[in-house]
Amino acid sequence: MTIADGSGNTLAQTEAFIEIVDIKQMYERWTVGDNSQVLPVSVATLAPDYPTNSMTAPFQYSQAQNTNTPYILHVHGYNMPTWCKDRFAETEYKRLYWQGYQGRYGSFRWPTTVQNFSFSTIFSDAQAFDLSEANAWASSKGLLNLLMNLDKVYGLGNVYLTAHSHGNVVAGEALRQATQQGLGQVVNTYVAMQAAIDSHTYDATTSIRPLLPSYSTPDRYGQYYTNGAPCYFNGVSGAGTYVNFFNINDWALVNTWELDQNEKPDNGYSYSSDLDTWWAYGVFSSTIFTFPTNTYTIFSYIDQGHGFAFGMQPNVGGPFLKGSTHNQVELDLPPYSFGTAHIYHSGEFRSDNPQRWQFWNSVLTQMKLK
Repeated sequence: MTIADGSGNTLAQTEAFIEIVDIKQMYERWTVGDNSQVLPVSVATLAPDYPTNSMTAPFQYSQAQNTNTPYILHVHGYNMPTWCKDRFAETEYKRLYWQGYQGRYGSFRWPTTVQNFSFSTIFSDAQAFDLSEANAWASSKGLLNLLMNLDKVYGLGNVYLTAHSHGNVVAGEALRQATQQGLGQVVNTYVAMQAAIDSHTYDATTSIRPLLPSYSTPDRYGQYYTNGAPCYFNGVSGAGTYVNFFNINDWALVNTWELDQNEKPDNGYSYSSDLDTWWAYGVFSSTIFTFPTNTYTIFSYIDQGHGFAFGMQPNVGGPFLKGSTHNQVELDLPPYSFGTAHIYHSGEFRSDNPQRWQFWNSVLTQMKLK
């Protein structure tokens, strides 16, 4: 740039260099599978650009020079085509960067189902939503293995986890497995965004939602897996800090998650209270399911959620309670002002940044990265 006077004499001169890079070459994309009809694998691999570009290798960071380099990993939710998984991840990465985040970033892809959503879809094909949940539970092993590897590379306390909607099934179960295996803390901070999972999994004392007369299954999320037992995620410690970003008016959690819970047990599945038996039946045979061997199947296709969705429930205890303080951010209140329309279930991704910068600023603040 040159600044000159009216006679053409140079008054000042400077230059700057701008490097323009495709954002897909700026963050890591990990996957345990993207086909919902194929079980997720237990070891995440780097994913290439989508659509696949054979000329471009999957991006991977070089060795970090700073031993305190933070790494944020995002887990997407339900009903996400592969291209959409990447777009949501890129939106999060950009908005974190615009809030001053200078660390590294990755996305974790898992095989959710994809539907053209409508009320009739849930009624006619509830098992598509529940297959997504089953895949989410099963993807947790791959997520935990990835978190352990990231922890080795970036060091204890430098790995952070965000999850949206059904992705919180994956994230919550991965952190539970870390606890069960005695691995301790594998994540510094876990931020749950509009989580599509029963709040009773973390705190059985939260409100019981109005249940239909047809409800026939016991609350095995809140009492796992016998009467009087603690909740499913009792005692989890896979993250140093747990934070709940919730919206009490979340449209999708009411009109998708709750509706799906009301439709359980799915066709071909049943529960017998007389024998306390969970089972699947066919024309010529039946299969008995038991805890803990078949927990994922029972939770996904048979057991009805008795609590409100975690992503719309305030004051959840368990790991989200520190002393007398609940680690939570209520999104229906200012300055976030998430409303009752469907878009607000993903408002942090689908609205423009001038409306949503406060959300991402709060994420970094909760992580103590700002």
